[in-house]
Amino acid sequence: MDFEKLIMYRNQKNSFANLLGIRITKISEGYAQAEMSTSPELLNPIGSLHGGCLFTIADIAGGSAACSHGEYVTTVDGSIHYLRAGINTKKLYATATELKRGKKILVYNLSITDQDGVELAVGIFSFMSLGKPIEL
Repeated sequence: MDFEKLIMYRNQKNSFANLLGIRITKISEGYAQAEMSTSPELLNPIGSLHGGCLFTIADIAGGSAACSHGEYVTTVDGSIHYLRAGINTKKLYATATELKRGKKILVYNLSITDQDGVELAVGIFSFMSLGKPIEL
């Protein structure tokens, strides 16, 4: 798998990620990183970053790590624990690390931090391989 081409492909083809400004910055086998700049439009009524942003960047980073094996995947489930409110958060970083690669199900540990390295959320996401090779 050409990981640089996969990064470009994932960044070009994910319209929802592009809408939110989420970019994949690294993919290697069973691993991915993503980042996202924030804006006032992404804050909730108490002035912290909306939890949906943290969930979304985790899902996108996890899906990118799962795709590192060369097949299309879809999210099966995601569990996230919000540890701290994203107050004064300028940038988000998500890291996905493979916990298990089965024949069909792939499981990833996710960590979401802010620009200061403060961990805002952690999660576990599962993906199902669709058995269709990614052609780059």
